[in-house]
Amino acid sequence: MDVVLQCDSLPEADQFEIIRNEQVLPGGSCANMLVTLARLGVNARQVAKIGDDSFGRIFRDGLIKDGIDDSLLITVPNGKTMHTYIFAANNGEHTIFANMGDCLMNLQAEEITPYMLEGVDLFYTDMFPAKPAIAMARLCAERNIPVVFCLKCPTDIMNKIGVETEELFEMLSLAELFVSGRDGYHSLTSIPDYEEAMNILYQKYPVKKGMICTAGDCGAVWLDKDGKVTAQPYRIVPVDTTGAGDCFLGGLIYSYYVNGQTRQQSMDFASATAAIKCTQSGPRIKANVEMINEFMAGRTK
Repeated sequence: MDVVLQCDSLPEADQFEIIRNEQVLPGGSCANMLVTLARLGVNARQVAKIGDDSFGRIFRDGLIKDGIDDSLLITVPNGKTMHTYIFAANNGEHTIFANMGDCLMNLQAEEITPYMLEGVDLFYTDMFPAKPAIAMARLCAERNIPVVFCLKCPTDIMNKIGVETEELFEMLSLAELFVSGRDGYHSLTSIPDYEEAMNILYQKYPVKKGMICTAGDCGAVWLDKDGKVTAQPYRIVPVDTTGAGDCFLGGLIYSYYVNGQTRQQSMDFASATAAIKCTQSGPRIKANVEMINEFMAGRTK
């Protein structure tokens, strides 16, 4: 769940700012991505643990309302659902504080079973948490189900929540597509330049479909054995950038894996999906395929 606090600007240290609006909204990076897929007409389900607190009840209701299969969503009695506090400024910038709760990271590898993959064509993970994600990825490898791994946070944050760096590299070896932001590539390689970092990491872990870097207002880059494909950001007036990366991923998976488009077409569609999200408040997109295509036809980068 996301507690979104809207303000004019993000204050400096020891400074004040006025909260103009406060909302409690269903969010979560993986859920935001799945909702994007659902809005694009794709069947999606989520494997996760939530509490039976008010946040957990609202989260499940929101997931169902947004068209996501909740049959693998486990409720923990007396549990505390993970939630975030998002400070969103008028210029689209935001800062996020996470309360991990006591449910999400307590999903165990032993709770992952093959039946969870019945009817599944693709497994997406951000490794929240790691061990069950790796267990699921191994099952996918046995069944030739593609794995998309997105590193949402730098390694130091992942380490803080109990994910070991070695586990991140193990998932890299199991994934067929890897996605991260500039900070993620920097944290994995210690190389500040994200394109150079991608090259170094890809040489060591040549994942089948390559690696993508989402670089905010610099666009995105997809590197694979055939070279690099770039997507430039669309020119918009941002309202709220929360969830933009998640929506980018949903648009990419839909375009590339579901619709069978090229890397360039998929990157452009994903960029448009993220751009539309940035013009809307809240962490989840409110658009379908027709709206995204119309946006692409009427906008310039």
